[in-house]
Amino acid sequence: MIRTLVFCAALCLAACKSTAPNPEKPGPEQIDEPALAPSAYYPLSLGNSWTYQLAGQQHRETVQIVGRDGPWFLDDHKGRLRADGEGVRDKDRYLLHAPLKTGAKWSAVENLVVQRFEVMATEASAVTRAGTFLHCVTVRNAQPLDNNQGQFVTEWTYAPKVGLVQLRQETIGPTGKAVQQTSLELVSYSTH
Repeated sequence: MIRTLVFCAALCLAACKSTAPNPEKPGPEQIDEPALAPSAYYPLSLGNSWTYQLAGQQHRETVQIVGRDGPWFLDDHKGRLRADGEGVRDKDRYLLHAPLKTGAKWSAVENLVVQRFEVMATEASAVTRAGTFLHCVTVRNAQPLDNNQGQFVTEWTYAPKVGLVQLRQETIGPTGKAVQQTSLELVSYSTH
């Protein structure tokens, strides 16, 4: 189930242009000032694509924007995304919601489960196989586990003009001990 959640989260969060991976060299997307509009952290355009790799695995998965349905951008994994005045959303919830400032919160209900999102940072950095990204926004979602056994936490890190660059999932037990479940990182991307 966790693997399915990671894959679905990765597919819901995509957009880019192929670049050769080089963690030592900052990509051309690096900017001096952070872009605070949610759409700046999730560029949606036909042809944009992102390739991700799950930690500890060789398999890579590419997500590409292949069509439009009105305001919705459609990817090749049956995902639907759109940007509006409030943020960037899929069919069920906002993935990024204005204002993008540390401590900002929003919620969504999916399958009768309340999801609570919080912006944890707006000046984060991320080192991935696709490069080093600055001025990133990190969003956190924590959901309770059954029988008060702790929380399942997902953190997404988005880079300006790139999109999702990292995803981390962990469980936090009732004693507060965190156990990493999985992590996903950007390997290459193509944005227009």
